[in-house]
Amino acid sequence: MKNTQIIEKFIDTYKLNNLFSKENINLFNLKKYSKGENIVNAKDEVKRIYFIMSGGVDIHSFLASGRSIFINKLSPPEIFGDVEYLGETPMLFDVISNSNNTLIMSISFKAIETHLKNNSQLWRFLGVASTRKLLKTNSAILLKEGFNLKNILALHLVKNDYLINFNSLNELSKELNVSYRNLTRIIKFFTDSGIIKKDRKSIITLDKNVIIKYAKEI
Repeated sequence: MKNTQIIEKFIDTYKLNNLFSKENINLFNLKKYSKGENIVNAKDEVKRIYFIMSGGVDIHSFLASGRSIFINKLSPPEIFGDVEYLGETPMLFDVISNSNNTLIMSISFKAIETHLKNNSQLWRFLGVASTRKLLKTNSAILLKEGFNLKNILALHLVKNDYLINFNSLNELSKELNVSYRNLTRIIKFFTDSGIIKKDRKSIITLDKNVIIKYAKEI
């Protein structure tokens, strides 16, 4: 399938036709990334807005000590580069592909200014996307700083209908922005207390009342 056809299918699938016409297709670039590959680094000058077409990305902040803090996870059709575009700032965090099938469609700021500056629907879309992302990021940081892991894991269970599926505990620990060691400790506490059951790649709630109680403490 040609790049133009891939882009057209993406726009149709996610109903972005009010943002981009067929005449705009040639304004986009496509690039595929492997798992663990950096797409944009923190403090880089950002010149494009990126649309995730398949796969996904993890947003990380790397401290001076070398420690990585997981901030957010984005999947299709989410975007990045929008906050930096609207705020006229360098990239805030490191953006890393979390799949070997990550396909990114991007458009330059210059192309937007030249061809789409009068598209009010696009500006509204960017404003909503940026606001939601900032709220999600701020919420994750507040949870990490203000509450203990029992509360965070309980809330995550409630939000996921009392069932968490994961590829690995290491991946789940990054998603919750906690250390692997602390996550396994809390899982053991809940398991030994008969509150949850842990299978190989899932956590199932056994006592919803207790989980709700922990979640409500946030």
